[in-house]
Amino acid sequence: MIAPEEKLTIRTLANLAEILPFMLGHYPDDSIVLHCPGPNFIDGPSMTCPLPDDPAHWQQIAEAAACNFIQYAQSKGQGLDCNVIIYLCREPRPGQTAEETAELLRPVSDWLVDALTEHRGTPQQQTFGLVAGRWWVYECDLPGCCEGEPLPALDDPNSVAAQLIRFGYSPCRRTTEVLADFQSLDPATAPHLLQTLKKEGLNYANQCAFPGGQDAALAATRLLLEEAMRDFRSGATEIADDMTARLIHGLQDHHARDHAFEFAEDDDLPHARRLWIYLARRCVPPFTGQSVPLLTALAWVAWRQEDKITARLALRQALNTDPDDAMADLLHDAINAGADPQGLLAIVRDERAQRQKRTQHQDTNAH
Repeated sequence: MIAPEEKLTIRTLANLAEILPFMLGHYPDDSIVLHCPGPNFIDGPSMTCPLPDDPAHWQQIAEAAACNFIQYAQSKGQGLDCNVIIYLCREPRPGQTAEETAELLRPVSDWLVDALTEHRGTPQQQTFGLVAGRWWVYECDLPGCCEGEPLPALDDPNSVAAQLIRFGYSPCRRTTEVLADFQSLDPATAPHLLQTLKKEGLNYANQCAFPGGQDAALAATRLLLEEAMRDFRSGATEIADDMTARLIHGLQDHHARDHAFEFAEDDDLPHARRLWIYLARRCVPPFTGQSVPLLTALAWVAWRQEDKITARLALRQALNTDPDDAMADLLHDAINAGADPQGLLAIVRDERAQRQKRTQHQDTNAH
């Protein structure tokens, strides 16, 4: 956040265009972004909505985004008279120029402005198209004006980016770069892992099919989790394929996933994050569905680290894979509502204490 004594100065439309990734904490590839500026512009409610590849769906998505943003902004205390800034981000597809992409986005601007005007009663909007490092303003009617100008360079002393860097903000990564951290590997690059996933998947299913087998599988997964975390705390960057495959399949059990959530104390956060990313990347096709609990655990750790961008993107991928996953949906709603992760951390700590009591009781009875 910008300190109260610091004042962000926005002089030009180019400044408005370049501020987006600093405002969000990342550059949103292929997205609609709606923002109501606060006292220092970068403050105030923002909402990002992914823009699918097929333009046939854009009008429906734009109109829904406008309606949802109005409700969200009002919940944050913004009245209907706030000046909404709209950003439309898309990179040219193969064989497409930046100009063609910008024109493809123009109707989205019209649909958003119409929907916002209809719901808010006043047309106070400014719409930018951000394509291939250049910016367009769709409200400008002057030929050649506000069409495809390059965004200011980070070292331009008159840029907003330069001001924000002086205030302690850092240049932000693109959505695709964040997503790349936890995308699954190409199975062609990991043939042994793929075969191991198939074999261990059958073994896990066969074990769970016997009476008491599910409990035995859960106990084995918990031991493997503890072992993997000890290794990663000690600086390990990888684990054996057979252990990887057993963990991936074992963590499909919600009780095992809840155990994974327990690695959320401050000292464990960087190690747990590396482990969940490592495992999520190894959910290679056709096992990408098994990534959901791992992405959810990653989102939980990222939220604890105040990295809401990674948390939201991991949850988006989890829910795109399994829209009915209750834990991913719960976390997604909590983060978007501005909840404090300490509330969930208290629940996780209590669950860990209860589990440890049950284990001690079972050990006592066994003797």
